[in-house]
Amino acid sequence: MSKFKKIIKFIPFLFFFVILGNYKLVYISGNSMLPTLPNGSYAVVDTNLYKLFQINRGDILLFRIEKEEVVKKIIGFPNEKIEVEGKEITLGNNEVYIIGINLPESIDSRNYGPILKKQILGKVVLNF
Repeated sequence: MSKFKKIIKFIPFLFFFVILGNYKLVYISGNSMLPTLPNGSYAVVDTNLYKLFQINRGDILLFRIEKEEVVKKIIGFPNEKIEVEGKEITLGNNEVYIIGINLPESIDSRNYGPILKKQILGKVVLNF
């Protein structure tokens, strides 16, 4: 099925959820989240769900890094010690650690360090 047909198929669904105001449609640009979120695909992000329920390790979230919105996987939580590429990293009180699924193609916390929890914008709940 072509990308256009996929989008047309989901328009009523997306319209309903985006209108409710708790959802955001995000275009995936780049290969950092392959194979889960391929370049050129779309993700529906719930901008409220992560506030109501606990975020789990491995969840795919939307973050704001400086002026850019990025989609990455969360692997570290506040006050944890994690090991990444042979280095032990201690996260601060409000910090999380994020990475892309396709590590060789991803710019993430390995490059710019942990990010603050307040930079989380939502949780990916659907992709197509």
